[in-house]
Amino acid sequence: MTPTSSLRRSPSPLRLLPLAAVVLATLGGCAVAPEPVSVAERSERVRDDVATLFKDMEPVAGDVTLHEAFARALKYNYDYRLRSMERSMAEAQLDLSKYDMLPRLTASAGYTSRSNDAGARSVDLATGVESNLFSGAQERTRNTQNAVLAWNVLDFGVSYVRAQQQANQVLIAEERKRKVVQNISQDVRQAFWRAYVAQQTLPRMDALLGRLKEALARSGRMEQEKMMPPMQALAYQRALLDLHSQIVMRRQELVLAKSELSALINLRPGTEIRLAAADQEAPAAALHRLDDLDALDQAALNNRPELREEDYRKKITVLDGRKALLGFLPGLEFNLSHNRDSNKFLLNNSWSEAGGLVSLNLLRAFSYPSAMKAQESALQLGDTRRVALTMAVLTQVRIAAQRYQEAQADYQISRQGAEVDSRIEKLMADGIKASSESGMELLRVQVKSALSDMQRYMALANLQIAYARVANSVGADLLPDVPQAQSVAAFTAQLSKADQQWRKTNFNTARAVPVALGVGVSPIMAPAGSGIDLAGMMRTRLASLGVAPGAAGGDGATIGAT
Repeated sequence: MTPTSSLRRSPSPLRLLPLAAVVLATLGGCAVAPEPVSVAERSERVRDDVATLFKDMEPVAGDVTLHEAFARALKYNYDYRLRSMERSMAEAQLDLSKYDMLPRLTASAGYTSRSNDAGARSVDLATGVESNLFSGAQERTRNTQNAVLAWNVLDFGVSYVRAQQQANQVLIAEERKRKVVQNISQDVRQAFWRAYVAQQTLPRMDALLGRLKEALARSGRMEQEKMMPPMQALAYQRALLDLHSQIVMRRQELVLAKSELSALINLRPGTEIRLAAADQEAPAAALHRLDDLDALDQAALNNRPELREEDYRKKITVLDGRKALLGFLPGLEFNLSHNRDSNKFLLNNSWSEAGGLVSLNLLRAFSYPSAMKAQESALQLGDTRRVALTMAVLTQVRIAAQRYQEAQADYQISRQGAEVDSRIEKLMADGIKASSESGMELLRVQVKSALSDMQRYMALANLQIAYARVANSVGADLLPDVPQAQSVAAFTAQLSKADQQWRKTNFNTARAVPVALGVGVSPIMAPAGSGIDLAGMMRTRLASLGVAPGAAGGDGATIGAT
């Protein structure tokens, strides 16, 4: 047996390694099985989530004002926390993208082992004679190490553009955070005022419901005992049932208001809170007409987060075009490396290398016109989307302003109507006779007065909600341009100051001289022979509400602050 044959047929214990690796990988893959979450793990997760939900919250001390509700919502509401975390994540992605612009520095080390010697014969190129001797220049086992520093100019340019895009993504995340703050502001104001109305009116309504049930039962007994004519008793019961239905309907609108507010400010379900809003009623009543709708339009177009987001999206689209353009340029790469090999047959076991490489995809140049056309289409799409959004924003501003003016007028009328019904109730209570019929009539008047009072509170809430919609439609920021205070009390003061400043800037809060409310009343035809002056009755009713009847065909109602 020749030495060459012994080299070729030497035992090879490493030949079984690939087969063993395949067998182990196959067995490992077969061993994987789905494992559902256990009941104990799920219970622990629920317990931890609930504990986290209400962790580190300042307890409610005293009555909750509107701006304290704002503060608690922004500190503890998880929708706001989620957007804040998304912005933090975008900033982290921006920091990470900056490292993509650095050169690549790669270090590697390896170990190589062969099952036999790496040998080869040679041939004389001049004579074509093959040598019968095998020679080798590599050991069976050897160690290698190298460190390579490489910098691709094209990759650097693309990474720089991507970093700019990520910077715009951070700004988009900030605008989305602003939008969440504005939506929370609107939702909290709406829930707060509905809860305040419920707090002020539901106790009285519940007491009247009890009295209505007693009156219905008493009327039924009187009908059975023939103490009241059947038609009169049934008419009275029908009137009481109508009032009962009105109270129940209004009560259903408000009974869950405090639960909605508690969810927005992240209070534990079932937590009892009392709201304080007496200081808000006078400013609400004093709010006058919006100063300049054109100025509100401009403010909305400059401040709305959706439009600002479109500005940043356009920048990203422009940068996409630059990134696509870089793809058509030749790639230029420089590299510098240091290498080491333990092979004893090498003349030098360590050495350094430096080089450069230029590459260009020639066929890619044919896609340049299509790439530029796609870029232009993307820009046109973004511009069209922004213009459509601009129209929607302008419409929202005008609708919000109109609803605000209507809500203000409704509040003035509702307040006057509540005052009139309250006076009627007082006069009737003072002059009532001690009879069951008069008592029933008084109850009906009291229920109507309570409903009018609830309507006044609802009109006040609707006015505040309309005010919030105006602020939301123009993109007003609830958060002040100062670092957020840590305590709820200090943060409440910051939010109150910022809200008052915005209100003074955009609303005329000075009390104006009351303007008479003129309503045209046309002649109304009554049934023939009835002798009823319906127009006169309407004028009398308007006069009782403090409204000056005018001629038919006038300009309608003009509401003034009172």
